Amino acid sequence: MKKWLLPMILFFTITHFGLSKTIIIDDSVSEYNLLSNEIEIFEDITNQITFQDIQLNPALYPFSHYKSTEQFSKHPSSVYWIRFNLQSDIGNTSSKWILEILDSRFKEVIFYKPDENRPGAYKISITGTQYPFLNREYEHKNFVFDVPILNDHQPHIYYLKITPDLIGSFFIKLRQNKVFSSYAFKEHLLLGMYYGILLIMAFYNLFIYFSLRERVYIYYFFYVIAWALHSSFDDGLGFEFIWSNFSSAAGVGYYTATILLVTFYVLYSQSFLNLDNKQSSSRFNLYPTLFIYSISSVILIYLNQAVLYNLVFTITYAYILYVSVRIYKTGYKPARFFILGNGIIVCGLIIYMLRNAGTFQVLISGHPFLLTAMVYIRNIIMVIDIVILSMALGDRLRFFKQSAETAQLEIIYQLSEKKLLAEKVNAELEQKVEERTKTIKERTKIIEEKKQELEEANTKLKQQAEEINKMNALLDLDNWNLKKNIIQEKEARIVLKEINFEEFKQVYPNESACFHLLEEIKWENGYKCRKCDSVKYNKGIAPFSRRCSNCRYDESITSYTVFHRCRFEIQIALYMAVMVNRYGKEISVTDISREVKIRNATCWKFTHKLLVTIDTKGYRQVSENDKLKYLILHS
Repeated sequence: MKKWLLPMILFFTITHFGLSKTIIIDDSVSEYNLLSNEIEIFEDITNQITFQDIQLNPALYPFSHYKSTEQFSKHPSSVYWIRFNLQSDIGNTSSKWILEILDSRFKEVIFYKPDENRPGAYKISITGTQYPFLNREYEHKNFVFDVPILNDHQPHIYYLKITPDLIGSFFIKLRQNKVFSSYAFKEHLLLGMYYGILLIMAFYNLFIYFSLRERVYIYYFFYVIAWALHSSFDDGLGFEFIWSNFSSAAGVGYYTATILLVTFYVLYSQSFLNLDNKQSSSRFNLYPTLFIYSISSVILIYLNQAVLYNLVFTITYAYILYVSVRIYKTGYKPARFFILGNGIIVCGLIIYMLRNAGTFQVLISGHPFLLTAMVYIRNIIMVIDIVILSMALGDRLRFFKQSAETAQLEIIYQLSEKKLLAEKVNAELEQKVEERTKTIKERTKIIEEKKQELEEANTKLKQQAEEINKMNALLDLDNWNLKKNIIQEKEARIVLKEINFEEFKQVYPNESACFHLLEEIKWENGYKCRKCDSVKYNKGIAPFSRRCSNCRYDESITSYTVFHRCRFEIQIALYMAVMVNRYGKEISVTDISREVKIRNATCWKFTHKLLVTIDTKGYRQVSENDKLKYLILHS
């Protein structure tokens, strides 16, 4: 017992004299705000110090007065110990008192309070977002604890151990229980009105979406729903009424709701500002902003950088405000209410960040109204923003309606102008038509007279033409007979072998003439494919070649003839075939090569191939007129 006596005396001595100010509890005062000079804070960065450690060795853990601008959890991973001193007034207090922590997002809160039945001992109350909601002393969205006030008129020390897991403010109130009941009822009533406004605005715009089928209204609906979800995580109502048994949803849900909130706000802004319109002169696009925000949020959440996370959230709204101002300057008037609503929410977010940083702590100290406004700043700006953005949608609808009406009036005016112009033009045209009709009638009369004269002349010309046609027919017949006789004479000379190379070229002057003759000889009895026996064909790739319609086999004009793969002109080769057919083995290869001007060896090689065919039985059996054909096709 002796070994505990000295530490306990030292503990009470240090803690008693260390506290700057003792709060005197008076029943005539309904509530107290624990100010910076009334509480002391110790930050445990190791997260390993226990209440017994502080009791046994108070000198090792120096509590200090934080400035009013520093009363928040700067480091979410640390544990914060808060202590304050309470003393009953001269008259015994009969009221029940409660302690309320206004920030309901802390992971764990442990309240150490003196035990009325055991002097020097402490009772413990534990709560936080990591515990089921029903385990709380008071089923309220904030953290509320009973505070026993000992009527011994001596100061007693109370401790709070807060594990924040995020950046939150140490707004602490000490209230009489009856005052708290009234306050809690009013608070829930106002919050119910707040969520009611959000839901009314959301579903109102949802109904408008079903009527107009414009995406901006469905984006607005999801944006408001995301705000409501985000607010329920922020003020604790969601944990109280919806996910009371899912304590793990608080942390993840808050950040998820924030990302959804920004996502739908970007989609709403993109659609509202008409940035998706390809005809718009604006070059702004908010989708990259959404991508950058999402990536940054995930990284900052992982690194547990709550301050930077809130800063990025605010910057995103500020950038959208900047874009809306630029769009408004281009003449897009519906952006004016959007700018107002966005400007209000940006200002509110900045105030919210400064509040979390403790900047307004001095200003709001002793001012309950300002304190309440700071606590619910996001709810206030959200209601204003939702109402203004709804007005912006109405203004946008009016703008497009007026634009459509203006365009319609312009079209009506243009149509009226066109109608007047058309009537004027029609009148002028009618006058010109009458004049033209009169002129045409006069000219028609003249034309009819001329027509009659022409008909008489045509009759005479027809008679003359009939006589001329008869004469031309006789002349054509004579010319045809003459040409036929000439051709027959030349071909007969070829057959009768009374021809030289120059005379041969007169009958077959070029390659085409030779190929025409070869075509008549080769396909005299019709075409038949050598691969599939089909008789249907189309033109082939080379001139005079034929391609089978069935198997696509392309047969050239020289294939399967003596001229296949001939290395000199077809005209010379055909002439040599005629000469071999005429003279047979008596042909002079030297004379032929000199006449056609090719090498003697080439001439002999081709002639020899022809002479081999002449010696065959088939050649001797064919008629004289078919010998040349046989020689060409079978050599």
